Formats: sequence, structure tokens, C-alpha cells
Amino acid sequence: MHKLRTVWCGFWAALTACLMMLCSHSASFGQERPAASLLPPVPQELTLPDAVAWALQNNPELAALRQQQGVAAAGVVIARTYPHNPTFEAVLQGVSGPRDTGITTPVQSQYILAIPVEIRQQGRYRREAAFANLSRAEWDIAHAETLLAIRVAKAFRTVIYQQQKLQLIEETIQLNQQGADQVKKLVEAGKLRPADLILARSEVDDVRAQLPPARASLTAGAVQLARSLGVSSLNVRPLGSLAVPSIVEDRSNLEALALERRPDRRSRQAAIAESEAKLRLTVADRFGNPSVGANYQIDQSRINFIGGQVVMPLPFCNTGRGEIQQRQAERQRALLELRQTEVQIEQEVAAALARWEIARTGVAVYEKEVLPNLRSGLAGIEKLFLQGDPGVDVLRVIDMRRKLLRARSGHLDALWEASQAQADVALAVADPAMTAAR
Repeated sequence: MHKLRTVWCGFWAALTACLMMLCSHSASFGQERPAASLLPPVPQELTLPDAVAWALQNNPELAALRQQQGVAAAGVVIARTYPHNPTFEAVLQGVSGPRDTGITTPVQSQYILAIPVEIRQQGRYRREAAFANLSRAEWDIAHAETLLAIRVAKAFRTVIYQQQKLQLIEETIQLNQQGADQVKKLVEAGKLRPADLILARSEVDDVRAQLPPARASLTAGAVQLARSLGVSSLNVRPLGSLAVPSIVEDRSNLEALALERRPDRRSRQAAIAESEAKLRLTVADRFGNPSVGANYQIDQSRINFIGGQVVMPLPFCNTGRGEIQQRQAERQRALLELRQTEVQIEQEVAAALARWEIARTGVAVYEKEVLPNLRSGLAGIEKLFLQGDPGVDVLRVIDMRRKLLRARSGHLDALWEASQAQADVALAVADPAMTAAR
């Protein structure tokens, strides 16, 4: 009995030491933390390509999403590694009884070393599912990068638009103030009525009232640009214009290009491959896997038994029918989501092109007709005013200037709408390079 107690004490001591080692390893692993990296300072002046590149490199939202690729890559490592560790089983039993029973040792022991074996290519299907999941994660990241690039382009040109609108309002106030000063001199000279001076001053106040909303819009645009860049500074000054390149491709070519380039469609295709691999894995796993191993036993008479063993599950009650139905439904859902994405792509391309055509036409009307006509009209009426034409007074000149300034404001609106429409086309075909200024 003393020998038996010694064996049991040694066994429990070894088991306790193993558990303590595992716990200490798990605790040290959980304490590891990646060092947080600080973002580089954002430049005060940025062109559109620089802004897009900076956002793609430093936006924290995108950086966090990119970690999904590491998670999926780790899934590939897991799939490549045999998923089951061997098991070791030790059975120790104390033996006691009369001396004439032939007991030569107080301990009977049995040792079994076994490992599950996959015999229906489950490892292959598991790796296929892991690679498909990795591909889907990479396409999701590419889709997020495309969305961010287009969002930066839209916010960038919105800030430029708001800056130019504010500058135009300030220029309008300056010109109206000059006109009001001219009217004041003419009133003092008796050439105009006091009511004309009141009208000229009210025109100055009317435009001056547009300054606070314009400054608020500029601040809101700066906030949106900073959010897209992933920074807190609102002092970023975009450099560029509202001019955008023309789109020469027709609708059919753009739809074909979109179906080929869109990362979200590629992600849906990867999801189908992943669901199909998981379905094959579930079908292969429906009967379970046998465990094969070696068996060694020494009994109380010191007789050795050496052999092998096979443990086979008996799938009488559960053949995995429900799990297979779930995987089939997941595969069907993935197919339908792909079709939904393709229809959505076609709709987005059509809507973006329709918006672009309307915006492009509006810009052309301003550049070819409205602005040239108003500029020539203003030049003509200013010439008549300087020549002393009795039918032309300073109020008519101010009115023509006001119309030209309003037309310039409308031209800015049309350019901004064209830039947003062109960005929609770039987003629909997943080509951020289309937003580059000409």
C-alpha cells in the first residue's frame, strides 16, 4: 500500500505541474498587447491624390478593418494544421488480494495513445473554406478602400466648392459696396434719388447676410474632410479645382467594367466558394471520424499486453441532416446575394451616368452660353455708362454685375454637382482614378 500511495502521489504531482505550466503560458499570452503607433502629422496643404493616398495609409477606421485580413490569414494557418491533437490516456489501478492469487505488483497500468483520423478529405475542404474566407476578407478591404477614396474625393471637392463660394460672396460684397459708394456720390450730386442709395445699401446687406451660412458650410465641409482623412485637425487646405475629367465610356462598357472590377461582387463570389467548401466539409463530417491508436497494458502479474485500438462513432441517431440543410441554405443565400449585388451594380452605374449627363449639360450651359453672354452684356452696359448714355445709370450697371455674380455662383454649383456625379460614376465602377482632376 505504501508503494501504491507513492505512485498516486507522483501522478497527481505531475498532473498539477502540467496544469500550472499551461495556466502560466495562457496568462503570459493574454498580457501581450501590440504597441499603438501614432499617426504622422497631416500636411496643411494637400492635393487630391495626396489626400487620397494619405487617407488610405493613415485612416484609423481603415487600419482597423485591415486587421480582418490577419484574422482570415490565421484561419488559413489553422486549416493547414491538423485540427486534432493526439490524446494520451493513462489508467492506474491499485491491486490487492491474497498472496496465493499471483499478485506480483501492487499497481496495474494501461496506456493508450490515440489520434482522430479524417478519412473523407475534410482537411482539403477546410483549407478551401479558409482560403475563400481570406479572399473574401481581402476583397472586403479593397471595397472599403474604394469607398474611402471616393469619400475623400467628394469631401475634398466640397471644401474647394465652399471656399470658392465664400470667396465669391466676399467679392460680391466688395463690388456692391463700391456700387453703393458710387450711388452715394451721385445722390449727393443730385443725379440719383435717395431711394436709389437705400436700394444699393440693402443689396450690400443682403449679400453680407450670406456670409455666416457660407462660413458654417465651409466648417462642415472641413469636418467631413477631416473625418474622411481620419484626423482631428480642421486646418487642412485642399489645393485644386472643381474641374473633373470627362467620361468617354458608354453605359454598356462601364457596366462590364463595373462587374469586373467591383470588389463587393468579388467578395460575394468568394462567399459562394466558402459556403460550398463548408457544405462539402459538413457532408464529409456527417458520420464522424474514427480514432486510431496504440494500447499498452501491464497487469498485476506483470503480463504485458501490446496492441492497437480503433474507436468508431456510430451515427444511428444523428447523421448531420440539419447541419447539411443549414449549409445548403447558406450557399443559396450566397448565390442570391451575388445576384442582388450584380443588379445593384447595374442600377448604380445607370443612376450615376444619368446624374453625370445632367450635371455635364448644366456646366456646358454656363460655360458656353450664360457666362459669356453676361460678361459681354456687362462690358457693353459699362461702355454705355462711361459714354454717358442717358438710358444707362449706375443701378443698371450694378444689376448686371449682380446677375453675373449670381451666374458665377450657379456655375460653381454646377461644377460641384458634376464633381459629385463623376465621383458616383467612379464609385459605381470601382475606379478612384476617375476622380483625378484634369
